[in-house]
Amino acid sequence: MPELSPTARGDRNEGSALALDLDRASPLPLYAQVKRRLQAIIRSGVLGDGRFYSDQEVCAMFGVSRFTVRQAIQELVAQGLLRRVQGHGTFVNTEKFDEIFGPQMDFKDQWERIGRPLTFRLHRFAALPCPEDMAFHLGVGIEQTVLHIERVRQSGDTIASYDFRYIHPDFAASITQADALQHSLLDLLSRCVSLSHAQNRMEASLADAEVAQLLDVAPDSPVMVRELVYFGKDGLPVMAGRSYSPGSLVRHTFTVALSSPESAAGATGDTMAFEVND
Repeated sequence: MPELSPTARGDRNEGSALALDLDRASPLPLYAQVKRRLQAIIRSGVLGDGRFYSDQEVCAMFGVSRFTVRQAIQELVAQGLLRRVQGHGTFVNTEKFDEIFGPQMDFKDQWERIGRPLTFRLHRFAALPCPEDMAFHLGVGIEQTVLHIERVRQSGDTIASYDFRYIHPDFAASITQADALQHSLLDLLSRCVSLSHAQNRMEASLADAEVAQLLDVAPDSPVMVRELVYFGKDGLPVMAGRSYSPGSLVRHTFTVALSSPESAAGATGDTMAFEVND
């Protein structure tokens, strides 16, 4: 890829209305401000070929020292947004993470195994009337109170998904707010009910203004929408919900058995990866 001058590269960013001026009176350190601007540039998709700015270009863009730039870049590398290649430069990390669907849906463990541990941020934990579409899935009335859990899964500062979950009132008491900040909801529900199966529906979409704000991505960015219902062994629904994931970061991988359950013992089936591309 031919090198672009700082001016030319700056012109590429004007279309996303990203101000390169820093607030030098702000209590937020300059490196953190630079990091936030660069995050926005990465997520805007203007560097789709993967090549990132050189340190010198970033210095010129923001009028800061190389030390400040290196601090910002290092944090973006730690978050998995960038990678450094010795002797070649810095690149946008375009590799997606495969979240593998299985009986345990252990996304938290999967991320930890590749050295990118997930944390949860809880935005809502409250007993509220059930939304109409989720009331249908849970088999309750629209005015019936269910446990609403709204939380973000993230790796570093990078959002992996924004999750809405609605717990059937029969099982709401089994989950505390402290639990929801630390653990898989399936693990928590398994303490009081034997889970049987789940129904998942996947849809590719573009982020409207609300979803873009939830995921901290640009409007019209590709997103994966997953609607889900989990059932107990009695066939009754236990939890329903919806998740939004940035299409630039996450793929969902499924294993599908190609034979009947009676003859599938030991079979691994075929694995399919579903993704949303820019």
